[in-house]
Amino acid sequence: MSPAHVFEPTYEAIKRRLMGGIWPTGARIEAARVADELGVSLTPVRDSLFRLDGERMVDFRPGEGFHVHYLAETEFRDLLELHLILLLAAVATTPKGFAASVSADQPYPDRFADLFLAIAERSSNGEIVASIAAIGDRLQFSRQFDAAILSEVEAEYQRIETAVAEAAPQAELRGLLLGYHERRAHESARYARALGNHPGRDV
Repeated sequence: MSPAHVFEPTYEAIKRRLMGGIWPTGARIEAARVADELGVSLTPVRDSLFRLDGERMVDFRPGEGFHVHYLAETEFRDLLELHLILLLAAVATTPKGFAASVSADQPYPDRFADLFLAIAERSSNGEIVASIAAIGDRLQFSRQFDAAILSEVEAEYQRIETAVAEAAPQAELRGLLLGYHERRAHESARYARALGNHPGRDV
């Protein structure tokens, strides 16, 4: 196993690339090339990829190496459902008060990720926080297709952000979260096609 001071930044760098859609869906990840690009040895790269395989963000195929995971329609819907269940559990256990603010300077996908974490963190349940963070990481890249598939996504964000910031009644926040997830589940086939056809981006 790689030393933590090498492994952790390597893992985070590869994970950020996956969440940002740097590689095409299903593409083989060349560990040696990634090691060269990050200026590290092959060991922390392979250790990171095996960890990401366990997190289902990459797929390891014996004899073929590591590949970018394809988030199929059924898996996408299942993740949305579990994400919603956990958020509703967080809302149900949330004490009165205000959530941490979310930076408005971030890209749209990151703002939603931080907003959902803010909801989770108010629950004071570490397992809910960790689970929402992990599922959010797997859904993160799909959020980049929201504007192309759905309408008024910025207005949707503002409604949820305002409800969280102003500690709106639980019923109101639950309704907004349910609507967010239902809209995406309804278009799961379009999300799956967009993810499957993604050509990757320049590093």
